[in-house]
Parts: sequence; C-alpha cells; structure tokens
Amino acid sequence: MHFPVNSDLIAHARDVLSCRKRLFWIVGGAGSGKTTICSILSERYAFPVYNMDAHIYGSYHSRFTPERHPVNTAWTTSENRLAWLLSMSWDEFNSFNQSALAEYLDLLAEDLAGTRPGSPLLIDGGISNPAIIAQVIPIRHIVCLSAPLDVNVWESAARQPMKETIYQLPNPEEAWLKFLDFDKQITRTIEIESQDNNISICLMNSNTSPEALAGEAARKIGL
Repeated sequence: MHFPVNSDLIAHARDVLSCRKRLFWIVGGAGSGKTTICSILSERYAFPVYNMDAHIYGSYHSRFTPERHPVNTAWTTSENRLAWLLSMSWDEFNSFNQSALAEYLDLLAEDLAGTRPGSPLLIDGGISNPAIIAQVIPIRHIVCLSAPLDVNVWESAARQPMKETIYQLPNPEEAWLKFLDFDKQITRTIEIESQDNNISICLMNSNTSPEALAGEAARKIGL
C-alpha cells in the first residue's frame, strides 16, 4: 500500500498557520516528555495546549470525510483499526503517517482559522513526521524532545491499555513485537527528520529535571 500526501492540504494549512507568531509545536517519541513539558510551559507562559493525540483519536473522527480525508477515513472505517495498521510494513506505515498528517493539519487549520492570529498555542505531539510540520510553520517554532530509549515505556499504568488492546488481536505476541518495532522507528524518524530540517532538539538524560528541560525548550523556540 502507498498513501499519497495531499500537497493541497499542506498548502492550505500553511496559509492559515505560518503567520501565527505564537504557535509552537513540541514533538518527540513516546515517553520523551512532550505532555509534561507542554504542561509546564502552559502554566509558566499562560499558553493553552492543543493535544493532537486527543483530537486524532477523538474529535477528528467525526470530521474526516472520504473526499478530503480519504486516508483517515480508510483507517477509521476499517474493521479493526489497530490490526489494519499493524498489517502494514514499516514503509507502508510511514507512508500512512505522512498522508494522515496532511489531513490532520487540514483539521487543525480549520480549528484555528476563526481564532486571532496572535493567540498563543502550544501543540502537544501527535505526529511522526516533523519534516511535514516544517513545511507549514516556522522551523524555529518547533522543538524535538529526545530521551534515551526506554524499553518499558509501554508497560506503565497509563499506557497499559494499549498492550491490553493489542493482546486481543490474533497472534498477540507477534503483533506486540511489531508495535514496539514501529514505536522505535517512529522515534528514530522524528529525530532524523528534526536533524535534517534544522529543528532544535532538546536532549534529556536521567539527571535532567522536567523544569530544566522545559526551560531549554522555551529558549529554543524563543519564549
């Protein structure tokens, strides 16, 4: 399977989002601290947070249309959404993510079109391909959080439901291992695309406090 990226949707999103001087996007792999850092920055600077995952897996579903959002329509109307994604090869899954992101950007632009251009907003993750984000908003408004790979990140209580859902699929052990491999490759893709597109990267280690990381992220994006 190959999923083409709709360049018209990207251009439309760029028209709406590129001029917003107080729109910032925090990207990174699972467990890199995106939500924590967004929460700290939101409190520190009184910025609202737009949680992309919450919209992708929630409110966007009722807004996908076959004509404008065919890739996400195919995903949300599949018999088993997770099994459909895990049936793909990595190249197919990465192609899906890129195409789906163009459609997410279309809905994000729709949400923000009626707001004041100077309104502040922090966007919390929700994407696997920052190279596409770099086509839509200024690169200096994007920061990537990079944390050491934690093999147990999906074993935490908050993320345990994902494993439980995967273990309801046929061949659950195989599906779980594939999910973990996809997750590693997503993190690698985010970091490589950030490097290739000159997106600022904040490195976190075991000695880095969330407050210190938030301060570094704020400096990188000019808050």
